[in-house]
Amino acid sequence: MDSLSNLIHRCEEMPSDGVSICWGPARFGSEDLGWCLVIERVATEDDLQENQYLEEVGDTIWTTAVEIKCCPYCGVGLTDARSVMSSEDFGYFIHIDSSGWLGRRC
Repeated sequence: MDSLSNLIHRCEEMPSDGVSICWGPARFGSEDLGWCLVIERVATEDDLQENQYLEEVGDTIWTTAVEIKCCPYCGVGLTDARSVMSSEDFGYFIHIDSSGWLGRRC
């Protein structure tokens, strides 16, 4: 899993904005994650007016990543997923809220 193309899954059915599928350790630096469905909310001009902690359009407001075994959009199995080896500890998720002064990781 060393080339960038092997760390990101792309398919025609996936939404073009706000959703991605990537190899968790490469994105979050956590060996507890395998392949992840990542959903992000980024700041708009309206968000900048409502939240003093956001500085620029496009700043990440929150990110949620859920460990997956296959793409929920096209159904292809994701190879080398940590979870394929063991299903007992499958299903890790992470939520990062960056909307305030201190980001929170849940």
